[in-house]
Amino acid sequence: MTDSEFPADFRAGRTLVLSLLGWSDAGEAASEAVRDLGRRLGIARVVHRIDDEAYFDYAAHRPRSEFDEHGERVIRWPSTVLAGPVRPQSPDEAAMAPGESRIYTLTGTEPTLRWRSYVEEVVERCRSERITRLVIVGALLADAPHTRDIQVFLTSDQPEVREELGIEASKYEGPTGVPGVIADAARRAGIQVVSMWASVPHYTSGPDTASPKAHLAVLDELAKLLGFEFEREELVEKASVWERQVTEAVEADEDLQTYVRYLEEARDVVDSEAATGDAIAAEFERFLAADDSDDEDPRPRGNEPRS
Repeated sequence: MTDSEFPADFRAGRTLVLSLLGWSDAGEAASEAVRDLGRRLGIARVVHRIDDEAYFDYAAHRPRSEFDEHGERVIRWPSTVLAGPVRPQSPDEAAMAPGESRIYTLTGTEPTLRWRSYVEEVVERCRSERITRLVIVGALLADAPHTRDIQVFLTSDQPEVREELGIEASKYEGPTGVPGVIADAARRAGIQVVSMWASVPHYTSGPDTASPKAHLAVLDELAKLLGFEFEREELVEKASVWERQVTEAVEADEDLQTYVRYLEEARDVVDSEAATGDAIAAEFERFLAADDSDDEDPRPRGNEPRS
């Protein structure tokens, strides 16, 4: 196990780590990190597969025509898969001793239809597997510089979880996705829930654009929370290559350069040990003032941050 700022108690019991491709997965950073978690820990036993056509609009999530391992053409339908360890600990063992054999994952495509029925099915499977902890993993587009560490925030709506982990409650109000609905239903079912969100620089996002730096940040945070080790070297290299490529693209756009410099300065103020509310407010006012010479907003046109 790794040394961690989180207490070992949270690692006891069976834990489900969940992320779904869709609205709450910017740059696919969250879903790729959870799939990677499953590969690294050998979470390969399919506990339950949800591919009922009642949950998916195939015009929005089309099935794929592929070749299988025997060279035969097959149709892969949108689905989500609850997977568990090949040799799971018994509930009593999982409650007493941390171990990689008590971690489960739920990955796949966010359903488009009948969310309530879908969520009931997921929570019922959690009950049948005697899962006691749920970690919801997501990624959002944010006003964040790609040259700094990707921030990952943990929150919980349950006071006992916040006290145990030393985290805060989320103040967010607004639209949510299926993972948020699952979190609410799981809490009502007596499962302890933590939400983990990575901030992906919005100007790096696009169709089929992965974010390996955010992927690494999420996996690092999961390792600290759940208590496991993994080889980081390959991911660190991929993150470095990604950062260099984004930097080259930024350097080709003067407006984007100005905007990224502002993000870097603002992030440095917030991260400074001497940061105060007044200092952060002053930095924000400077951003609003932007450039007195022409009153232009430093953010590039046509690339506004998503709220």
